[in-house]
Amino acid sequence: MSRTAQDVLEFDKLRELLRQRTTCALGRRVIDRLEPSTVRDSLVAVFSLISEAQQWLRAARELGFGGVSDPQFWLAQIEGPGAVLEAKEFLAAATLLETANWLRQQFREEAGTFRLLAEKTTALPDFRELLTAIRRAILPTGEISDEASTALRRIRVSISQTRDAVQKTLKQILRMRNAEAGEDYVTLRNDRFVIPVRAENRRSIPGVAHGASATGQTVFMEPLETVEVNNQLVQLAEEESAEIIRILRDLTERLQRVRDPLVTAAETIAELDSVFARARFAQEFDAIIPEFSESNELRLEAARHPVLEDKLRRENRAIVPMTLALRTPNSRLASASSETSPPVPEENAEAERVLVISGPNTGGKTVALKTTGLAALSAQSGIPVAAQRAVLPLFDRILVDIGDEQSIAADLSTFSAHMVNLRTMLELATPQSLVLVDEMGTGTAPEEGAALAVALLEEFRAKKCIVLATTHHDRLKTYASTTPGIVNAAVEFDDVNLRPTYRLMVGVPGGSSGIAIARRLGIPEAIIERARALLAPETLEAADLIAYLHRSRDELDRMQHQMAAERAALEAERAKLRTEWVDRQKNRIRELESQFAEMQKRFDENVARVVEAVKERELRSTLERSARKKIQDVRGEAREALNAAVVQTISESQADLGVPSSSAQGISAAQLVPGTKIRVRGFAKPVILRRIEGPTAEIEAGPLRMKVAVSEITSVETPPAEATSAAARRAGANVTVQSQSAGSAPAGEINVIGMRVEQATELVDKYLDQAALARRPRVRIIHGHGTGALRRGLAEFLKGHPLVERTAFESEDHGGKAITVVELRS
Repeated sequence: MSRTAQDVLEFDKLRELLRQRTTCALGRRVIDRLEPSTVRDSLVAVFSLISEAQQWLRAARELGFGGVSDPQFWLAQIEGPGAVLEAKEFLAAATLLETANWLRQQFREEAGTFRLLAEKTTALPDFRELLTAIRRAILPTGEISDEASTALRRIRVSISQTRDAVQKTLKQILRMRNAEAGEDYVTLRNDRFVIPVRAENRRSIPGVAHGASATGQTVFMEPLETVEVNNQLVQLAEEESAEIIRILRDLTERLQRVRDPLVTAAETIAELDSVFARARFAQEFDAIIPEFSESNELRLEAARHPVLEDKLRRENRAIVPMTLALRTPNSRLASASSETSPPVPEENAEAERVLVISGPNTGGKTVALKTTGLAALSAQSGIPVAAQRAVLPLFDRILVDIGDEQSIAADLSTFSAHMVNLRTMLELATPQSLVLVDEMGTGTAPEEGAALAVALLEEFRAKKCIVLATTHHDRLKTYASTTPGIVNAAVEFDDVNLRPTYRLMVGVPGGSSGIAIARRLGIPEAIIERARALLAPETLEAADLIAYLHRSRDELDRMQHQMAAERAALEAERAKLRTEWVDRQKNRIRELESQFAEMQKRFDENVARVVEAVKERELRSTLERSARKKIQDVRGEAREALNAAVVQTISESQADLGVPSSSAQGISAAQLVPGTKIRVRGFAKPVILRRIEGPTAEIEAGPLRMKVAVSEITSVETPPAEATSAAARRAGANVTVQSQSAGSAPAGEINVIGMRVEQATELVDKYLDQAALARRPRVRIIHGHGTGALRRGLAEFLKGHPLVERTAFESEDHGGKAITVVELRS
């Protein structure tokens, strides 16, 4: 084949689109070297990097290397011994060192989010010391800094002083001679300071002549008084040059010692620049990361040829996406009309490996081939594919016969050139190959061409490679319709406006529409009618059948779009009803909460008034404790009633949400172990079962405890064995006060470790009542260290307790801040 697949499919133009999105020469060289690969792991790794780069760009951040000069030349220079770089080359090296140091820090703080990018950059060496040395020695202008070395600074100070001395001497000579205008200045000739003297007066100044002006009227003289000083200047300049060379040689040697790390840094920058160029391409062309099929599945959804799309964009025109798929025994054909198709039984399915595309000229058949081929080249070269989804095998080679291959020099006609191409393709094809053939069987008699095309497709099919072929031959369309593993496809033609739509329809053949196109292009109607009359009856019948299939396909597509729109409308209505229901329930719950709070407030006020009316102190204290206990009991019962009402409200309204009714039927009593995670109707998340009390169950949902009917439990989340062990662990962690027999004194301490603040304060309150009745002067509350929340909650509670005189922590050797000692009022 005279042209490679990459040439025909315009792969280099795709690389040019990527080159335009790089930021440095290093990245452009990587793009230029992109070639298809069959190594799945390396491709997956590259696309993972590109995916992270896309994520970086989506966060409105950039990563560019526009300031990095191409290091290729100076890196090659320092490879051998004895090299000395120039100052401007050190500036280029400094940009590489600076960029490498910057990259080391760039992803360090976000290594969790950008793991792969961080791995690439944090492995770079630290070049800060060498960078500082270069920046100190070389000024941004490319000159050597006075700070490059102590010797250079000393030499330059001497040069400055000597230059001032010689100029001062020469100016004195000029003043003594009363030099005329135009001859009263000091200048340089042959690196020596001189003064201008008229030619006729040259003998008036003893010294050395260093040339004359262009007219010869002026001679530049170096007086004898300044010869020695000029000699010193020349010597100092030589010393300066020697010191500069020494400095540059020293810096070069330091670069040579880290040459390998420098090469690694350059390669990392090059790779990242190419990765971000591909990420920018994906962002601008809505390209995606391809999936590599292990079952030879080929699926492209809304695929586009990016080179063509770029051209059409510049012309303010839109490209028509293409969708095609070839089903394998492990996958189903995914085309626009396959969503509602019945699944093909896998045991009877044969892999579809050949797609025959037919339709009118200029309808997009060749573009379909090129789009598929370029998608495969892109995916295997680590370039995102311009599509909504791309599932592709890893092809060992892509074989292409597209375009006019006529060659006068080789004495080949178009037909002969195609046959030579196809012969070579047959020799190279394997089951892992992609074959793209345009206009099979053209260039010879239609009958012979169609027969050859069928025979060639049979041979490619026998080799089990994937083939996409375009044709105008009706025989090939019939062959595709009746042969397992071969699928028809058509590029759509608008019969009303008599123009192609460029849409690919898989599953139906296409008509050539040559007569219709001729009519649109202005061929006289009489000729059009005569041409139709000359068509064979079977040709007309086939054209009518194809038109009927297309109309049926269009109707099916219309129905599917309508169904999709109706489904979307139903989902939107359901979401609206769900939102309205949730709002209603929230309002009802808020109303219940408000009523409960108002009742509680009135109850508290009434109790306070009754207690306040009691004058006798001891009786009043007893009433306060009794009332407080009663209030807590009433509050608990009211809260449980409120929670039950909330749950009941939610349960009764489940039908509004479309949630099916369920109950605890099928859940055995053995499964309802305290500590088990269970599902309760009306709760979006699992809750914890605390205990079963007859027909009711106490549950815990976050900080909330409530009672619900056992019938409201819909399922058990935690297996019983796990729940039992969890309950046992909790039982071991929570130690509570043992119940006392009536009249017996309470223990001198209470352990509330592991309890919530609300639960602990309730127990401590009861315990303090018992301790006061038993006339204990002091008690200990063991709450542990923990997070400190329980200790602080108890301290706040004890601060306002009427029975508490004062509190303090236990001594360090007896527990410290893990134990609070309470002194009770006598």
